[in-house]
Amino acid sequence: MTTRILPLLQTPLKATWNVAGKLTDTSYWPAFNDGKKAVVLLIPGNPGLVDYYTTFCEVIHEALSHSSLSLDIIAVSHLGHSGKPLNTTKQLFTLQEQIQHKIECFDIIRKQYGPETKVILIGHSVGSFICTEVLKARPNHNIVRLIALFPTLQHIAKTPNGVALSPIFPVIPRTIVSWSASLLSWIHPTVRRTIVSYITKQPDPSLSVTSDQLLQRNVVNNALFMAGQEMASIKELDYDFYHAHVKKFIIYFSPQDSWAPKDHYDDMKSRFPNANITLCEENLPHAFVLGMKLYFNSVLLPNSNTIF
Repeated sequence: MTTRILPLLQTPLKATWNVAGKLTDTSYWPAFNDGKKAVVLLIPGNPGLVDYYTTFCEVIHEALSHSSLSLDIIAVSHLGHSGKPLNTTKQLFTLQEQIQHKIECFDIIRKQYGPETKVILIGHSVGSFICTEVLKARPNHNIVRLIALFPTLQHIAKTPNGVALSPIFPVIPRTIVSWSASLLSWIHPTVRRTIVSYITKQPDPSLSVTSDQLLQRNVVNNALFMAGQEMASIKELDYDFYHAHVKKFIIYFSPQDSWAPKDHYDDMKSRFPNANITLCEENLPHAFVLGMKLYFNSVLLPNSNTIF
């Protein structure tokens, strides 16, 4: 992709990616310049609809237009979390299946770009945990950086939001919530949008994603099912793993985060004092992609030395 062609294209480029037989809603931002490329693979939180991350990736992409870095950005939805026609199955996907799916995404990227291509993983919330599992599975495959944003890496069930929301994750309340949310999908889009806006206070483009894609029974059911799996699975931090790989990490916490609270930051900072672990001075919310004007790309891409 050359700099002459790229301005003619509207980003992101949208695709349905066949990943080991699983249709995956994908967004793609080609590099602005030629040269030896690296690839960013973004793994979302939960709900894992990739369109929630469009503005965020656009900020990074725009920052790269003024740099010498040649980075393609690929963002993928979680299985069962797409409100688009590809989501025709009623299957519920476990957390382990979501992890395996992201490993398969990584493997295809590595095959397509070549084993010498450097890969940067960016994860938000549980996406950060999934990124660590990809790195564990592929520790010697040129993953040069793992950027974990508001990461749920340990004892998620004991966090304030974990305690408050766990009652809706078992099958009966999850089914009731899923059906109730899906009732909104039968309302006229303008009315539904007004209701969602009033309840969530979300601006566009997040408002459109919530109103048009999230509020479908199978999507809500998958998101809640996955959340229940997170409560059961994400417990002790794997300190041996972090000791071996912490130099690859940029970890970003926020002091008022009820999913990744400050005591998680304190724990990791005390155990890895020399690691790149930051507490957000702007006190951004955990779900920052839903409504904030994104202005902290300097944390993610300060310079090529930090990334590589």
